[in-house]
Amino acid sequence: MIARSVSFAVACVIALTAVAESAPRRKRADPRPEPKQLVHEQDEYRSCDVAVRDFVQGRREATALPVKEVKADGLRMTLNFVHPYGESGDTPPNLAFTRGESVEERRKVLNEAKQRVRMLAEAARTGNVWYVIALNKDHPDGPEARQSPAGTQPEDNRSSASAGVFANIEDRCIGVYEYRSISLESLSPELRTLLGGKGQELPQVNSSAAVPPS
Repeated sequence: MIARSVSFAVACVIALTAVAESAPRRKRADPRPEPKQLVHEQDEYRSCDVAVRDFVQGRREATALPVKEVKADGLRMTLNFVHPYGESGDTPPNLAFTRGESVEERRKVLNEAKQRVRMLAEAARTGNVWYVIALNKDHPDGPEARQSPAGTQPEDNRSSASAGVFANIEDRCIGVYEYRSISLESLSPELRTLLGGKGQELPQVNSSAAVPPS
């Protein structure tokens, strides 16, 4: 009796194995490819890569110069940025500390401003500050100038530039200051040449035109 039970059990196992082998195997789904991560290349302007190019806005007569030194006037609270072709000129004084209600509040804001200046100076020493300058677009200002023919626009409408100072501090781009209108006469000849030679020949002033007829 026991032998018959064992034989029956073995026959069942063999039958189940045969059924399993004859059943169609399910096709395994191919593994999904992992999404490729974008590799961000280190730009020459670091975190200010977008800000520098956005400031230029496609103007051909533009350049970005490394700031070698930040001259800080701690008494007047002004900044001056030194680049290979000269200096930017003083910024307006930072008077944010005067808005505090108490002396302690004003002193706190003053110390914070001084700390930011130290960080900016260190960023310039490590090549992380840029002075970006571009010629202003050729468009006259004022209704009378807009009515003038394009070919007779006075040279003064085009003899200015704008500049911005950007700093990469702790891998963040900081817009330090923007010079909205810079006379080309204040730029060095080398920098004017770099901007396409604009303003090299300064207009001559006709002094006789200011003398009223006798």
